[in-house]
Amino acid sequence: MNGLSIGVIAGTSDATEWIQMLPAPYCVTAFVATVYGQTILQKTGCTVHMGRLNEDGFSQALCGMDAVVDASHPFAVKVTATVQKVCRTLHIPYFRIIREKVSYDYDRIHWVASKEEAAQLLTHMEGNILWTTGSNTLAFYESMIPSFAKRSWVRILDTEDSRKQTAHSKAHRIYAMPPFSIEDTVSCIQAHKIRILVSKDSGLRGGVVEKIQAAQQCGIDVVLIAAPKEIGMTAEQILAALTQMEKEKRA
Repeated sequence: MNGLSIGVIAGTSDATEWIQMLPAPYCVTAFVATVYGQTILQKTGCTVHMGRLNEDGFSQALCGMDAVVDASHPFAVKVTATVQKVCRTLHIPYFRIIREKVSYDYDRIHWVASKEEAAQLLTHMEGNILWTTGSNTLAFYESMIPSFAKRSWVRILDTEDSRKQTAHSKAHRIYAMPPFSIEDTVSCIQAHKIRILVSKDSGLRGGVVEKIQAAQQCGIDVVLIAAPKEIGMTAEQILAALTQMEKEKRA
């Protein structure tokens, strides 16, 4: 008898490692939006669906799954909301993997709740900015921050998708691939005379700890966007729940 059929909303290191934890009989289909997301799944042996899906697309793709595990990025709120809605409609058990939270001991962190709050705060701060918030929100910030092109250095994933998305930006673009060490970020801060580092609080796996430590070493400000509040489980808890589901299916 085959194991459970599981859909995984992937594209993160969390998803890749979780899939590798699963027993061999499980039939896993991972959903990613980009070529980079597909690349980091190459050694998992799962089926990969590459491309962005709307509600109708997920409804067709997830139909018949025994369970769905959402291991998407903490800030991918639209995808999470869409998948949750589809699972409710199709009566598919839905599990959300929650990243481990981190506390930061640095008194120059300015917490904000959204990209809009970040932009408003940054209009009143002076100096060069290092953006580590990705390519999706770059155009928004570019339209909101005074002297953006002159002040901004943007560290972006060196992928074809990211290069296309940011091709028309007037910011100083730094295309590179993670992980980034403390030393990598310190070198970037010093080379470009950065006064402010901007990041999302994407948890332990997001490299935020290294960014904060680099900023602290250089004595610069950090604007940190708080992660959306979520309810979920650890990877281990979800694996245990699926194991129980499989036992019930076999009974």
